Amino acid sequence: MVAFSAYKKRREIAVLGIEASPGVVATKQYMYRWLNKGFNSIPGILENESAVGSDIRVNDSAIDVWHSEGPLGGKVTENGIAILNHGMFNKVTTVDNLDGTYTHSFERDQSVARKSFSIWDITPAGTHLYQSMYMDNLNLQVDVGDSGAWLEAETSFKGWKQKDVAPITPVLDTSEKEFTSRHVTVLLGDTPADFVNPTARVRARSISLALEETANVDHSVGEVNDDPEFDFDPQEAKGTMVVKYTKTDFDEAYFANKIHALKILIVNGTSSIEYVGTKVRFREVTPSDGINDTVTQTISFHFEADHENGGKDIVSTVTNTLESVTV
Repeated sequence: MVAFSAYKKRREIAVLGIEASPGVVATKQYMYRWLNKGFNSIPGILENESAVGSDIRVNDSAIDVWHSEGPLGGKVTENGIAILNHGMFNKVTTVDNLDGTYTHSFERDQSVARKSFSIWDITPAGTHLYQSMYMDNLNLQVDVGDSGAWLEAETSFKGWKQKDVAPITPVLDTSEKEFTSRHVTVLLGDTPADFVNPTARVRARSISLALEETANVDHSVGEVNDDPEFDFDPQEAKGTMVVKYTKTDFDEAYFANKIHALKILIVNGTSSIEYVGTKVRFREVTPSDGINDTVTQTISFHFEADHENGGKDIVSTVTNTLESVTV
């Protein structure tokens, strides 16, 4: 039993590493600047309800299997988002720009296994290592409001039971760039060629993007090392944006089920992040109803597989100072 003084949770540190193979402890470490973190190991508790001459329902219990899960979120940083991207896009290609920056291109590839993570949760109670951690999702969000806003990312993981390990001393990269609403541009056109046109810019008050591929725990008989495998739900990419209601273009496109090209472009100096879809349709266009409010529209959009573009729904590129995001 470890005794320690009461502490604020912000003292805790999260360190991520991409595993070469599921469950093989990663050697590459990245100290994540978190705003939301909640990893826990969860036992599968079996209750014994056998009748033993008593009205009491449960007469015993046992732990059979384990898994871990929990959220992780924070501001988007140029290197952190590349590492999280690789948890949702299993294929990455990196180009050296020969100016101190590197461009990483991310795609889905069903012939390549998904990437798992090692996560070190460093707390005054000890350092807990979570292995074979898979991302369920990756959500990006910025809502300008009255004072501007940070671009933030949120995800959730599932993986193996935690292990208590020796402390590690991570290093924080203080040179990393972060992003605010002023760094974000939303571009919409009939094709990607339209992105260069000034009319392609959407003056959105907020924009969100959700990448989803939920991990499902797959236990097996004889599982004594608390090392389940994982299956995955279908891949999805979707989002929403809020705009002032000043024209009927969005309604008309929604009613016609029109195909769009959509780019979310995030640029801060030489660092940039892009998410692009070439077959994007609106799923819902809803006006606001506050009697004294300026009327807005909330537009929900979905990235569909574009068979004219290799079956891709969404691709991403990140330009940063990280030489590689692979192991």
